[in-house]
Amino acid sequence: MRKDILLASALALAGCGDSNFNRPDLLTQPRILAIQAEPPQPPVGTSTTLRALLYQPPVTGDGGACPDPSAAPTYTWSWCPWPTNANNDYACPIAQTDFDQLYPALGLGQAPSLNLGAGETASFTNPFPASLLYALCRGDIGLPLAASAGNPDGGNQSSLFQCDLPSGENTSTPPAETHPIGFPVMIYLTVTPPCPSLLPAGFSPLAAVFVVHLPTNDALPGNLNPTMNGIFVTSPLPNGELPSYDASPVPQDGTDVLDDAIAPDDGGVFLPDGAAGTTGPAGVEAGAPSPAMVGWKLDDRGSVLIPRQQHVSIQLGISLDSSELMAEPGTLDDVFDSNGNLLGTRHFERLDFAWFAEAGDFGNEDQGGRNTGYLPNIPDSPATPSVRAGADQVAFDAATSNVWTLPFSVDYPPSTSHIIVVVRDSRGGVAWTSGVATLQDRP
Repeated sequence: MRKDILLASALALAGCGDSNFNRPDLLTQPRILAIQAEPPQPPVGTSTTLRALLYQPPVTGDGGACPDPSAAPTYTWSWCPWPTNANNDYACPIAQTDFDQLYPALGLGQAPSLNLGAGETASFTNPFPASLLYALCRGDIGLPLAASAGNPDGGNQSSLFQCDLPSGENTSTPPAETHPIGFPVMIYLTVTPPCPSLLPAGFSPLAAVFVVHLPTNDALPGNLNPTMNGIFVTSPLPNGELPSYDASPVPQDGTDVLDDAIAPDDGGVFLPDGAAGTTGPAGVEAGAPSPAMVGWKLDDRGSVLIPRQQHVSIQLGISLDSSELMAEPGTLDDVFDSNGNLLGTRHFERLDFAWFAEAGDFGNEDQGGRNTGYLPNIPDSPATPSVRAGADQVAFDAATSNVWTLPFSVDYPPSTSHIIVVVRDSRGGVAWTSGVATLQDRP
């Protein structure tokens, strides 16, 4: 079971008196959409940088309840060395004082702080050797516990940690025979937007929980985050014309410009994804999904105009190589037929895509939707599981494309809409990309 959980209380806003409660893809209120660790699997003694994808809607005035809409949100980060779950609302079951006694009892020295600071990003350093974590995953060792009210004698307690398997793996495999993707530690984030009045009562600050999978085998290469390079409009555009990226930015009404607290230098709502700006069609830009595809990359200025009330095809700039080969046989799911015969084993990561926008709908005639996914096919030759199946590219192209339909002006007056896509791999890797489209009424 993969546990790259994003438990944002903001997501619960969708069920709080909102007519769009069944539209988690529709961006209307502040939300934490994703958290990323870079690198996603830091070895012992190595730090990873944590950052969040925070959406904030444009501030159009709320009766003076937001005195400084340009202020940055405040962040609070912490972590928990003990796996937890929804049964206890993901609360950390171990306090700093308990961890201060447990950590040195394992021969590891002074325990690190569970507090990770209050910056826009946070740094977490892996304090656990892989061999120790693998032993915990297998249940080979017990943990020394300090005396407490419920355990006055202290002593040892054998604990079997349910370490995460890659998404889709057969969880009935005995723990001693599995190859876990890592030992899960919980990352906690709370964010207070500069305008909490935009949130319904009881939903500020925003809260999210994310899992970092610490390595359990030093001999295996760590997971990498997927690499995304923008969102491309492929067809159709107004009057069949492709806009020029050399043109001046499209003028925007000040009421339509989103709060720029996340990336003050880009004028948009999204965190930069590191991709260079485009000056031509997707077919000639590095990182474009296919050399044969002709389309235009959405930027943060709304330079690309797309028509309202028309199905518009969009494609992600991401390579099939973002689905990495699993280094250890047996780390992805075995596939059986109805008689229980092994058909083969998938050795590449699966990828799941979540699509978000301020306006419109995703999907049309069984194409796309607010969630799409790439599941690798069984390799054509079981003897060479590191060679992708011939059908994989077709499946990948389908998972990375979508149809976006924008509403009439009467239903959505703003002239622009942000679109954001988050990708997660089956071992806890996360990435995102975004852009702005200028919406044009059809003649």
